[in-house]
Amino acid sequence: MNKPITFIVTSNKGGSGKTPVAVNIALWALSQSPSKRVLVIDINHVNQDFFNAMQHLNYESNSAFENAFTMDSVGTAYYLPLSDKIHLVRSRSFQPLTPSQVVSMITDSVVAFSEQKGTPMFQPDIIIVDGNYCFPSYRPDDNTRIEFAPFTFLNIWSMTSPHELRLPKEYRTTIGKYKEVFNMDDWDKKHFIHVFSILEKARTLTSEVSKVFSRRRGLYTVAGSDDLATLYSKYATDSSYRNEGYSFDQVQREIFSPIMAELDSIMIEDPSTYSEDAINARWVERVNIFMTQHKHFPLNVLPLPHYYPFLRKAVIDMILRDRLDLLELKTLFTDFFTWISLFMDRYFPEISKS
Repeated sequence: MNKPITFIVTSNKGGSGKTPVAVNIALWALSQSPSKRVLVIDINHVNQDFFNAMQHLNYESNSAFENAFTMDSVGTAYYLPLSDKIHLVRSRSFQPLTPSQVVSMITDSVVAFSEQKGTPMFQPDIIIVDGNYCFPSYRPDDNTRIEFAPFTFLNIWSMTSPHELRLPKEYRTTIGKYKEVFNMDDWDKKHFIHVFSILEKARTLTSEVSKVFSRRRGLYTVAGSDDLATLYSKYATDSSYRNEGYSFDQVQREIFSPIMAELDSIMIEDPSTYSEDAINARWVERVNIFMTQHKHFPLNVLPLPHYYPFLRKAVIDMILRDRLDLLELKTLFTDFFTWISLFMDRYFPEISKS
């Protein structure tokens, strides 16, 4: 088997947007010319929306049924060879996996399925994993050996769990393990991607129902978000700007610590102003300052400066539809797909230009 690029989407909070990010990375890979071969892995033991959504892609030579097979360390898993471009695999529902089992799903599932079913082995170019876990939960064991290319984690930070930002010890420990596993002292400068997302305003049942059944609304923005989007687009598309990543500690020091200090100040000086809007404004302002000071943007930081209120509906639409093609998917996600593609084109220019 070749050594595919592996993306693992994590977060310290449920409902932070892991599945939409994973779906759009897959959509980006399938939209390349030529299209990349994609292995979708859903290890979310609460819901498996990634698998359920992607199985409705419209391919002429598709398989309608997933196949059960067994893996030594994982047990029963399910596999769906949707086409020669995309295969899907998921763990058994409601079965949390250990870090070693996650590694096994990534490195062994294709081989195990091929051997048990007697079919040609799928050779993915890109593997995308959606899991309901926090990054430190993926800490490899001391004896873990991974023969694949270095894993890349997209970690979506949530300000509703600020303790994760105040106590990064567990993150540092896990990052240290991956430096050892992949023998890369600077692993975190490229392969730990900090995703900054905007918090959604408080929702009521009425507003939620209206999102599901009404047409997509416009982007929800906060002060400075358009400026941040323009600045990031400039740095991401202009090759004259440096494309280098920053260490976890530098991002922690220059973005996380100031944000937490600002929020602490708000709570002390005027608690009544501590709201989603205030939190979002601090995120956007701090990342804007970070970019302006350095006059470029770190390769391993992905800002989502707008909140996309239709993402839940888009994933639900994928699950409920009988069939969707790539063009319909791009239309479904609109600007969000464009934004993820902008990041991916910058992160892997050798793929986007192939």
